[in-house]
Amino acid sequence: MPQLRNAILAGTALCLLVGASTPLRAQLSDAINDTILGGGSSQPQVSDPAAEQPPATVETPVSDQPPTAEQPPVDNIGEPQPDPALQAPEPVSPPAATDQAAPVVAAPAYASNPGPIPGDNAPVVARLTSGDEPSLVQGIRVSQDDITNGNVDFRQVMEIGRHLFTQSFTAADGYGEGPIGPREKKRRQMAASGLGPMAAFTQIPWMRVHGLDAQACLECHNASGFETPTDGATPGRTVRPDRVSGAGAVTSAAIINPLLEDPAPAWVLDAFNERGVADPGNMYAVFLRNPPHLFGAGYTQKLAEEMTFDLLAQRRSAIDQATQNRGQWYEIALNSKGTNFGRYQVRVDAGAPTPPQLLDPCGQNTALTERCDLIDGVSEDFVVRPFQWKGIASNMRNFVRDALNFHFGMVPVELAPNDADIDGDGIPNEVSIGEVTALTAFALSARPPSQIASSDGAEAAAITRGRDIFEGRAGVDPSVACVTCHQSSKTVLNPVVSIHDPRLVPEAVAVASRESSRGEPSLLVTDNGVGLGQAAPRGLPLPVEREFLDGGQTPARERAIQSTPEARESGGRRLPAGSAFAFNLNMNTSFEDRVLLASQPRLPSDATGAIAVPLYSDLKRHKMGRCLADVIHQQVDRAGVFAPRDQFLTRPLWGLSDTGPWLHDGRALSLRDAILKHSDAACADDGSGYVSEANGAVAAFQTLSETDQEAVIAFLHTLRLPRNLGFASVDQNR
Repeated sequence: MPQLRNAILAGTALCLLVGASTPLRAQLSDAINDTILGGGSSQPQVSDPAAEQPPATVETPVSDQPPTAEQPPVDNIGEPQPDPALQAPEPVSPPAATDQAAPVVAAPAYASNPGPIPGDNAPVVARLTSGDEPSLVQGIRVSQDDITNGNVDFRQVMEIGRHLFTQSFTAADGYGEGPIGPREKKRRQMAASGLGPMAAFTQIPWMRVHGLDAQACLECHNASGFETPTDGATPGRTVRPDRVSGAGAVTSAAIINPLLEDPAPAWVLDAFNERGVADPGNMYAVFLRNPPHLFGAGYTQKLAEEMTFDLLAQRRSAIDQATQNRGQWYEIALNSKGTNFGRYQVRVDAGAPTPPQLLDPCGQNTALTERCDLIDGVSEDFVVRPFQWKGIASNMRNFVRDALNFHFGMVPVELAPNDADIDGDGIPNEVSIGEVTALTAFALSARPPSQIASSDGAEAAAITRGRDIFEGRAGVDPSVACVTCHQSSKTVLNPVVSIHDPRLVPEAVAVASRESSRGEPSLLVTDNGVGLGQAAPRGLPLPVEREFLDGGQTPARERAIQSTPEARESGGRRLPAGSAFAFNLNMNTSFEDRVLLASQPRLPSDATGAIAVPLYSDLKRHKMGRCLADVIHQQVDRAGVFAPRDQFLTRPLWGLSDTGPWLHDGRALSLRDAILKHSDAACADDGSGYVSEANGAVAAFQTLSETDQEAVIAFLHTLRLPRNLGFASVDQNR
């Protein structure tokens, strides 16, 4: 009974927390709102991406003995980064830690905006639909073969994806779980006595706790800020009408508790055992997650993939050198696009087998002796994961696939290729591979966030001052400036973004066949239940790893140079190897026909197609201290690889102003509060020993004058979600 009482009390408290509503900070002046509604400047050429990473320096030898432990280097602004394509490992001695830098890059201007739709008449609606109609109907259902063979064009893929994002899934579609579903089994066990936290849910198809918490993606990704309509009788604000792909309000927070599954994932139970908690059954929530916006996601995925290519190439280069000179330690710096990820050291002993092409995470390869403790801010498999608060999903398709299952109980075929109705709800093959492709494509096509300017002279001066402080040019020591982690801009070299086809990964076919032949569950993911971030088993490469292998194991710059202009311009018509769909992020080729206004405007590109992306992130995990630490670590989309309790991905700040509440669980109700909660001073010492890397930056902010603090916040409020041009003529005061 004490456990039951605790669970009820905890549930009540958390429901009060996530159900609360607080007015957000007043938005910027009408002048700035006018800027949002107005057009952008003409499209400039971005700077030569080759200038981003100068050639690397050569290291000196490491001794035959394993090097002594050293502290990971600290990111600092100002020092240029080596070009991963030119960097080569040599026998070295462990060098002293050197500062790594991100160049200060001016935010690019936006391309010209298309004009508003002419005419004042309301748009013609083909038909009004009701809320209980199935979403997966004729004309929406699509196979991957139809997409691959070109029977469905770019516009159709986007429209299908938009439909799947915005519409509600119903029981006829496969919403929810049947009696053998892992959450439904647990719910029935907990409600068997007629009492307990789940008793009220026995006749309800949704749970709210641990998924089954919405019917549509739009329910959680629907907040895009506020605006003051023109010609109003008062200065009253209202919500913006262009909400698709936005962030989530506090009531949309995902309450994740893998213990509410039968069986509970082994990694969760093991994590609690490591903390000395043998029976965590009275926990209401294990993770709380505030839904982020999806704007600019295609640019973010492409940056992370190119950074991963660089890191994998650096690791392979060191291994190749060590293989040729067995018994000798080799060390190489890990860096890409201005972000330093520490160092990697490896030795291949005389009698060791030749290292395979597909490598396991650091420390798990029998052919190698590796030092993994110097790797910093990226998982031991060297994959930069840009999605979810802790860097869990390595690509958008993996996140979409898992979110369909977690939030709706809509099981994608690719999660269970040998079991048409794995959750036992009587609806087979609930979401096809092609439908996951279309939904992923729509998510990746969302227009990028914008950075606005003020027409008010005093306000514009404050914004400029705030940016200078943020970027370490005024007011604070550059070594603790916000930009050391929230780096202003990174460059995409190859603008074609791909969505992988899970059928074309030979290792996946082998895993599925092996599981089926043994009579085991046919999931291609293991030990993660229905969580957000289902884990690929050992031996199954992630899509970015397979693309790296298929591309000759070369770094991003070399790959971009080697790819032909035709390949970059026609990614959709001639799909890259292993792709289910691909398109050019610039959306300026004949394939990207009839682009949705929801995808416009795009970021400008140079003559090669390269794009400067002002996302304000280094795409690296950082230690955020005791106050923000999770209860347990979180498994990423690879089995046995975890994001530590206290580490979080540097959240891209583009769109920041319109995405409150802030931080991973929505605990900050203002931007000032979000800044202060980066520090360990925000909570009592819990004895965990976790120390936030942001302590110095927060302390520097607090020493600023009130005027300078407000200037920093004014600058942050210029980072806005983009206006959907399809709503340009909407008068909300009409």
